[in-house]
Amino acid sequence: MSDCTPDGPEYKVFFLDEQGKIKKSKDLKAVSTDEEAIAKARELLDGRTLELFEGCRLVQAFPSHEQSR
Repeated sequence: MSDCTPDGPEYKVFFLDEQGKIKKSKDLKAVSTDEEAIAKARELLDGRTLELFEGCRLVQAFPSHEQSR
């Protein structure tokens, strides 16, 4: 676990625009492992670039459909 969040894991998904700037974010509640957080983040995939963080640690980046070609 990251030492950035002393009260346990806090997962957040960031939705990025074409320039890589954060457009919005979503807290993932009731998630305690990277695997659970990754599964929840996959449910949010809609063609945009997403980044999943636990505290200040990047867990996984999900490139947009455009970038993955």
